Amino acid sequence: MVSQLETPKQLAERVGWPVRRIRAMIYRRQLRHVRVGGSIFLPMDAFDEYLKTHMIAPDAAMSAQEGRELEGAQ
Repeated sequence: MVSQLETPKQLAERVGWPVRRIRAMIYRRQLRHVRVGGSIFLPMDAFDEYLKTHMIAPDAAMSAQEGRELEGAQ
């Protein structure tokens, strides 16, 4: 399996987050990465994997209740 790799700085620029946050996520092992010598590289899909596993789905029952509450406030 050969995948494209990017540096933490490249990922940060691509997703619009600070490099410090990306490095903290690497340190906490939240992003898949590889260390080559003293450099860290991430697979291009590592950030998408993180989002997919940490995405919180909306609660349909809660959304319906909030909708009724908003209608009653008008």
